Amino acid sequence: MAGMRGRGLLTVRQLRVKGRSDAERSIAYVAYGLALTAVMLVVDILIRPQSLRVNFGLSYLGVNTDTIVPYAVALLGAAHCVWRASELVTDLDHGPIIGWSMKIMAVQMIGLLLTPYTHFGGAHELFGSTLFLVQLGLACLAIRWLGGSDRHFALLTGIMFVGGLAAAYYLPHTGGFELQAQVVFQLAFWVLFIRLLRGLQVQFQMEPAEAG
Repeated sequence: MAGMRGRGLLTVRQLRVKGRSDAERSIAYVAYGLALTAVMLVVDILIRPQSLRVNFGLSYLGVNTDTIVPYAVALLGAAHCVWRASELVTDLDHGPIIGWSMKIMAVQMIGLLLTPYTHFGGAHELFGSTLFLVQLGLACLAIRWLGGSDRHFALLTGIMFVGGLAAAYYLPHTGGFELQAQVVFQLAFWVLFIRLLRGLQVQFQMEPAEAG
């Protein structure tokens, strides 16, 4: 039972990157990226509150001069944190799959930044749609790997599907809640992903004890 302590999303000690195990450092990096993105998103919405009403989603923040800097900080910071975290999961079960998926997501985030939809619509849609697909794939794998021990994976994956369907519905419309739907999807995914890393870390820590 001691190995299952702190199974929650994060503990205070896990937020300190230095001096922790690789698995805990990977969790911390992902949490830092999520926190940075959330702060920058709030800043952008405060700067341009109409972003909640226009139907261009998060990408709208990357095509306006007054919101491009926080938007770029969010995507570049998140990509950096996810890439760093990808290098720390090699010892976990399914580490290669998770590591390469994280690297792909980091590249897709940078791709979204470098291809504003006003100039590179097709490329931007490609990066965005494939990012959603990779995230949905990881969510489904999380259910397969750890769903029996943590039912939150199924709940969070369901929220992702609802957010994704809402985003797909609003995308062709001139008005709606595209940004809100994308935020719901992304927030559900990253909470799920942190839980996945934490669950795999617990498994990794318990294996030596079971072997002994």
